[in-house]
Amino acid sequence: MTTKLKFIFLLVFLLLTLPAYNYLHAENMLVDGNIFYTIPDAGGSDKFHTGKVATVNFNYYYRPWLALSAGIFISEEIFDNSRTDIVGTYQASAETQGITIGLRPEYQFSKRNGIYARTGFLFYNTKISVSEFFEPGLPSGTVSDNTDGNGYYLAAGWKHAFTNTVSFQLELAVQKQLDLFKGKADPDSVFDLSYPGFSLGLGYAF
Repeated sequence: MTTKLKFIFLLVFLLLTLPAYNYLHAENMLVDGNIFYTIPDAGGSDKFHTGKVATVNFNYYYRPWLALSAGIFISEEIFDNSRTDIVGTYQASAETQGITIGLRPEYQFSKRNGIYARTGFLFYNTKISVSEFFEPGLPSGTVSDNTDGNGYYLAAGWKHAFTNTVSFQLELAVQKQLDLFKGKADPDSVFDLSYPGFSLGLGYAF
């Protein structure tokens, strides 16, 4: 099974099973959607621009203060700064998608306000592209490759409830994708990719 098919299978499984679980335990569910603003960091000379990652999380509270959480995420193509040498100009970009599984502890310090954290594992499929722009008359193009793997995420946030069901979320987070291209590239070319940033979102409680 290819990487793309494995990701689609995991995504479909998540989308099919969690709503069914929600139906059985509806009074304990929170679904939140967020836009995550991030500047990827590959740990080298690349200087990425700010980009957006869309996330949706399904949270089941088996305790009033602790939820099991599973989610999906998908980013836009995020570019780094272009670089020029004697041959031409180069620019890299990154796109990512995947799923998360973890825990969400919370502390409610007033009727409408609370703080929470998220932590857990992620499974990613990430595409790295490099575009080349040469002098007029010379060929140019883009090379790219996909890699999948795992990592982890950490987040801390503030939740404000507008009503008993609708809430606003502000969150600081980092997503760490480990060992990109391990087994596909020279060991010296394997690297970790971090997505630090903040997100804004809305939650709906059942």
